Amino acid sequence: RSSMETRMRGGVSVRLTVVAISLVVLLAFVSSGAVAFRSNSTITGLDGSPRMVWCHYMLWVPGISDSVSGFVQEMNMAKSYGIDGWAINTAQWHSADWPIPRMQRMAQAAEQTGFKFFMSADMTQEFIGAPNAVVDMVSTVATSSAYYRVNGKAFLSTFVGQSVGWNWQNSVLNPLASKGFSIYFVPFFGGDPNQVAQQFPFVDGYFHWTAWPYLNGNLQVVDPATDKQYRQIANQRGKVFMAPVSPYFAKHYCGLPSDALPNYVFGNYRGAGLWVEHWQQLIQIGPDYIEIVTWNDYPESSYIGPITAQWGITGNCNGNGPVMYDRSSFPHDAYADLGRYFIQAYKQGSYPTVTQDKVYVFYRGFSKNQQCNDPTGLGPVQNAQSMDDQIYVVSLLKSPATVRLATGGTTINFSVGSGLQVNNVAWGLGSQSVTVLRGGQQVAQKTFAKQISTQCTDGDLYDMNTFADYVSF
Repeated sequence: RSSMETRMRGGVSVRLTVVAISLVVLLAFVSSGAVAFRSNSTITGLDGSPRMVWCHYMLWVPGISDSVSGFVQEMNMAKSYGIDGWAINTAQWHSADWPIPRMQRMAQAAEQTGFKFFMSADMTQEFIGAPNAVVDMVSTVATSSAYYRVNGKAFLSTFVGQSVGWNWQNSVLNPLASKGFSIYFVPFFGGDPNQVAQQFPFVDGYFHWTAWPYLNGNLQVVDPATDKQYRQIANQRGKVFMAPVSPYFAKHYCGLPSDALPNYVFGNYRGAGLWVEHWQQLIQIGPDYIEIVTWNDYPESSYIGPITAQWGITGNCNGNGPVMYDRSSFPHDAYADLGRYFIQAYKQGSYPTVTQDKVYVFYRGFSKNQQCNDPTGLGPVQNAQSMDDQIYVVSLLKSPATVRLATGGTTINFSVGSGLQVNNVAWGLGSQSVTVLRGGQQVAQKTFAKQISTQCTDGDLYDMNTFADYVSF
């Protein structure tokens, strides 16, 4: 995410955050461990807290409804995946009329559900010139019993903020302390990790934004170099390390103000490959916390939450008028469901025994070579040619089976072992389905809602989002 955009939702100015990347990476075979999941982790981080998994939540766009009951639904959904709380992102506090009352409703819902949250100050808009707004925000919401604390200190993170022109300690942390709020500060400050550590010695930990680590290498390799570097620096300096992980990224839109990366993809995210491979890497590296990016950033296609949110993009795009995207045909809950397996492994230190058979599928709606009469004027998504036109089948099984994939007019059988296995094949136009066989008998079958076609998305737009679904049995 490199900048921000202002949009209108229901007549209210809201902020859409921006990152840049697109489809996900292939993996071969990973066996499940022999230890069943324990609900209470025995592994603790450097600060003595149990390993916890957070999810980046965009305050501007509630995933279900802007109500206590809607937030309760989302939080219970997240808890079912093993997520412990939200890292709530907002770039506005006093400059709009919705952030404060919405946060009050979210805090109420969190208190009802036993869910946790902390604030992630997005330093791309109001807060840049108003550190007092950060102070007001934290002192307002950290009174909630659901606000996450470490040894009594209120946890605070950021999206950037390393170059705001004022001193964080003098302008935010000390004023909060004078109000009775000691802060456990784990920001994302961009730049070289060693320079960040030297420039900001007062922080309690480090977070970074390389959730799409193709950025460190070529477009085909998931490179955990930044994770490893921050883990080492944190260990040396006695700090905690919070690592990012993300299932996907696809962005193609523009608006006001002009976005730095409106139409960009980094890496070939083959199916669920990025999600699977980066989780495996982080489980080995052992960060103190993990933050999933994101729950509900729909414009950037990094969401794992529900697709019931009502949102749109307004404003002229290269003089061509409003552009609207619909995510209702691109569910991502398969990422969240598959993520449960890795969250358990991260928290308990070993891969859990598979207790329910599941087969997941991941594919796009049209080819990387598709030509669209795109009204944005942005043209094809940059780096889209790094992708492939394949369908990916991720199997998480208790015992071996045959997974039969029908893609268009082609049928392929995969012999799949127990545990986690990824298979892929070039897709065929038309409907997509899987059938699972054991001992020659069908035990599961599903035809998926989205067909692969030569039809562009939402009024002839380029869209490299992925369709993700699964069948359990």
